[in-house]
Amino acid sequence: MNATDIDDRRGGATLAWLLGVSVAAHLAILGALGPLGARRGPARRRPVEVTMEVAPAPPVAPSTLPAPKPRAVTRRLAVRAPAAPPPSAPAPEEAPADFSGVTLTNDGAGPGWASAVGNGGAMRAPIGAPGAAIARAPDAPTAAPPLVALAALSRAPAPPDLADVLARHYPEAARRQGLAGQAVLRARIPPDGHPRDLVLVSQSTLGFGDACRATLRDSVWTAPLDREGRAVATLVTYTCRFEVR
Repeated sequence: MNATDIDDRRGGATLAWLLGVSVAAHLAILGALGPLGARRGPARRRPVEVTMEVAPAPPVAPSTLPAPKPRAVTRRLAVRAPAAPPPSAPAPEEAPADFSGVTLTNDGAGPGWASAVGNGGAMRAPIGAPGAAIARAPDAPTAAPPLVALAALSRAPAPPDLADVLARHYPEAARRQGLAGQAVLRARIPPDGHPRDLVLVSQSTLGFGDACRATLRDSVWTAPLDREGRAVATLVTYTCRFEVR
């Protein structure tokens, strides 16, 4: 017997020993699980007898809800209005009585009398108190004269000599201080020559504008004329110069 045969026998003995150990271990495990699995299974219980009694249904109590009230039903009846009577023909107008030239008295109840007015002659004028003034309708307002520019006039308006009037309106405070200056006004000159709508354009010292306006207010200019020679209105600019003398 050589060394190889000895090794083969040792290997077979070892394998047989391992298989035996494995089988013994599995048998031990199955033996241990057997009782445990039996304890874990569902336990069986004996059937229990159950007795049931059927009771009769209780009587139904009458309803306590109030009986429904009858509902009133309203019906609308269509009523036609009676047809309007046909319009009657208008009554003929009474002709006014002519009492021209007749004096009537006693407007109240009772007898009265009437007599002719005047001396019996024909009346061709309104009746009124002797010497009474006859009211006349006011004259219609006349249209404003046309406003024409200075360049379109055949004659521009000319002012009168206003030196003395300007001296009278010289502001006293400016005169005492020896202040000289000027004021410029714009005015509308109508056909009658009286300046209107005086507007202050500028003044060198306070008070000169009022003095210039007072100077022009009462002045009379020549009437401006248009190209056809008709009196018209125009706008002018006037300068008042104040000098201490």
